[in-house]
Amino acid sequence: MRVQQIGQPETLVIVERMESAPFLLRDQWVKDLEAVFLDDLDFAWGPRIRVSR
Repeated sequence: MRVQQIGQPETLVIVERMESAPFLLRDQWVKDLEAVFLDDLDFAWGPRIRVSR
């Protein structure tokens, strides 16, 4: 798994944004970073209702 964000202080902010504003996060994320890293972090965060992309 490519979850490089785990253990970084920024992870808490990213996870909070995944819960509160997933569309906004994904829109901003894909402008600068590969979506696969966000997908991996989303998967590692655990089961919940995932928004279709």
